[in-house]
Amino acid sequence: MATLSFLLSVFTSSSCFPSSSSLSHSPISVSQLYAGKMLLTSDSACDSENIVLIQKLGNWRCLVNQEVTRDYNCRYNVAERPSCYCCGELHTYIELGTLCTKFCKREDMKTQQPRVGQQPIIELPFNWGEGPDRVELEELEELEELEEIEKVYK
Repeated sequence: MATLSFLLSVFTSSSCFPSSSSLSHSPISVSQLYAGKMLLTSDSACDSENIVLIQKLGNWRCLVNQEVTRDYNCRYNVAERPSCYCCGELHTYIELGTLCTKFCKREDMKTQQPRVGQQPIIELPFNWGEGPDRVELEELEELEELEEIEKVYK
């Protein structure tokens, strides 16, 4: 079990999940990333399954659907992050670091079409009229190797 924990820490700190310093949350506000996708919990369109605590705002909000809720939990919930992967694109900005445009659950990877390069969930930063400095896709081989290792230790 210790070996599995070590391998998980190696893989989750690798390119699968850019380090928290490169995925900095402070320069981009939650309300900007999820613009138009957050409702008040009292809104009639709010589904109770999509209510999350937005710590940066200090209160509860309702996200518009399960896909957005999954992305939010993968992005901001440290306990959820190891069970997720970047199924969108990895955008790298000089000022902002690396930003995943959409997160999905690893358990759903085999049914995702496409597995990576999906349409963004978040609103991308304006970046002064310029696009990102680099756009990449998640390395699926690393994730698949991790799944095989996890099967051995289960």
